[in-house]
Amino acid sequence: MNNPLDILCFVFGLIFMLTSCGSPAEKEIQELTIRVDTVQIDPGEELLFLKWGLELSGLSEDQRYLFNFDLEQHQLEKIDLDCLVLDRKIPFEKEGPNGLNSIHSLKGWDGGRIFFSTWKGPLLFSEYGQLEHSWNVDPKGFSGDVLSEKESLIGVQIDPIRNSRLYGLVKEFQNKGVEFARVDMDQKHIYRYSVPVLNKVETYTALLNTGENLAYHEVSTYLEVVESGILFGAETGSEWYLYDPVGDSIRVVSSKSRWLDDENRAIGGDFGAAGEFTRYYKQYMEGPHYFLPVYDAENKRYWRLFYEHYFTVEKTEGLFPKSSGVNVYLALYDEELNLIREAKLPFLTEKPLRHFIKDGMLWIFVNLEDEMGFVRLNIEL
Repeated sequence: MNNPLDILCFVFGLIFMLTSCGSPAEKEIQELTIRVDTVQIDPGEELLFLKWGLELSGLSEDQRYLFNFDLEQHQLEKIDLDCLVLDRKIPFEKEGPNGLNSIHSLKGWDGGRIFFSTWKGPLLFSEYGQLEHSWNVDPKGFSGDVLSEKESLIGVQIDPIRNSRLYGLVKEFQNKGVEFARVDMDQKHIYRYSVPVLNKVETYTALLNTGENLAYHEVSTYLEVVESGILFGAETGSEWYLYDPVGDSIRVVSSKSRWLDDENRAIGGDFGAAGEFTRYYKQYMEGPHYFLPVYDAENKRYWRLFYEHYFTVEKTEGLFPKSSGVNVYLALYDEELNLIREAKLPFLTEKPLRHFIKDGMLWIFVNLEDEMGFVRLNIEL
């Protein structure tokens, strides 16, 4: 389907109080215009894999195609985002010389190839399912800030420009001791960096074991290689980080929202009663959740979504109660990481799922009656 399903336009009048030293406050009305439309992917006679909310998906290098991995059929769906159709499905092997499994994330590479970050290490495949390159990142053979027996290096990403450099997060089970890591493959040396947001993620881990009930919850951490460096952070804090591989430095970006707290106030732990676990989870859901920013190369800015759940009934059911809805917000930053604008997005009523930048617009995946769709945001400043 090449025509938008819905076209909605929203104009937000934002009032800012501008002050200077010793002078009276001046009022200035500035408009942030967000044009929103919804498009749907035509899969032809095929069914697309939507169960994981496109969690295992990534854009091609030219941003024309979206690669979405179908875990049930063990195949890659190549979606043409220019024509809004399924291009084709690509089968992958689970075992053997071209085996692929335990996928953590994926993204497009040069020459139409696909990079997979797996729990066993990073792999590079042709778009026909043939393994072209693998990286041995077993940290046991590295020097420097070595890992203990309890620690693992996860979510490994390769810098396409300096592909002898790898980046990931070091952590123990239950999100203990999380740190950002850089690996020099030529020197077989690992460097680790401790930052506040990652230091705190262990406090949100919750475990329930009563004999009758067993439940576990931990928060998400993020890491992404972009043109300007490596972005990383955690969903529980507004603060995020940009690592500069040239200067070997980390830029801390403090993002104070006018709507939400800087960090989630829920406190996890080992709970002995189901009610205690449920209360923790509800408080966690009601707190702020921050995604990692996505970089818009066309407009030289960063887009960041964040949200909070809300409950309209006091009594909730189950260990993981379902919220009544969400409030979603957007923050824009310039290329120097200065906050440009914040806005509430009332037309989004569910937790944002997979989202990315294409053609200077923010695309957010939505399930349209079991069909793949996207809400697209275009902003005029």
